[in-house]
Amino acid sequence: MIWVVGASGMLGQELSAVLKTKGLDAVGTDRDIDFRKADAVAAFTHGKDIQWVVNCAAYTAVDKAEDEPELAHSLNVDGPAVLARWCAANKANLIHISTDYVFSGEGNSPYREDDHPAPTGVYGVTKEAGEQAVRGALEQHIILRTAWLYGQYGPNFVATMLRLMREKPEFGVVNDQWGAPTWAFDLSQVIAHLIQTNASAWGTYHASGEGQVTWFGFTQEIYREAKDLGLLTSTPVIKPLTTAQYPTKAKRPAWSVLSKAKLKSVYGLTFPQWKDSLARYLHLIKG
Repeated sequence: MIWVVGASGMLGQELSAVLKTKGLDAVGTDRDIDFRKADAVAAFTHGKDIQWVVNCAAYTAVDKAEDEPELAHSLNVDGPAVLARWCAANKANLIHISTDYVFSGEGNSPYREDDHPAPTGVYGVTKEAGEQAVRGALEQHIILRTAWLYGQYGPNFVATMLRLMREKPEFGVVNDQWGAPTWAFDLSQVIAHLIQTNASAWGTYHASGEGQVTWFGFTQEIYREAKDLGLLTSTPVIKPLTTAQYPTKAKRPAWSVLSKAKLKSVYGLTFPQWKDSLARYLHLIKG
């Protein structure tokens, strides 16, 4: 059995649907089970033959985390530590989802898994500490760092841009932050493959869309595809902004591109080009 923690979130819902499609036996929990409490985890798992735990739960409100560091720590560090200890005691495997925010966001070549973490804000600091907690408690783990995640379940950048395009005649988007958009469906397929093949090359892997683009470039492609599909009738003016023109409480990484070479060499897994995934996603939501 597979236990999906955070099953009501964007990735958790997508993953649960993918696992069901593949006929895999999975159970999902969200706020109904407090995964930060060992007794709650023990009570829920009692009598269940859980072989894999996939932790999709996290505190992801990057700016709000600056004002709620204790809550961010409990969800991003304490929770993963409890899950890792449970897995160690029960001979289960853990797939833990992490983020590009563990890096400084500086540089111009794709980050590798062994590059030095240097998070700058509370969110990144707690996610990096969560990784360390997992590594310290459990050998049989796979940490998947992803970035720029979007999907059909819950709020995300693509949905926000489509809404702005419909509501505003003009708006700006940052054009000096680089990354690779990742469709939650693609990431879910990778997770399912790891489980189905009984993956056992433990460690940290990068798992994000292929290619690189700025938020502004991503928005331009969203507009072009949505217009072609008839999802938009409006023609807004979209302007490029600098990070300085769009200040946020928490610093955003200027560079979030992740190298997937390790995932390919060890497991033979690749991600589609981000443009191709975006087109498939927009076709999906069009119906």
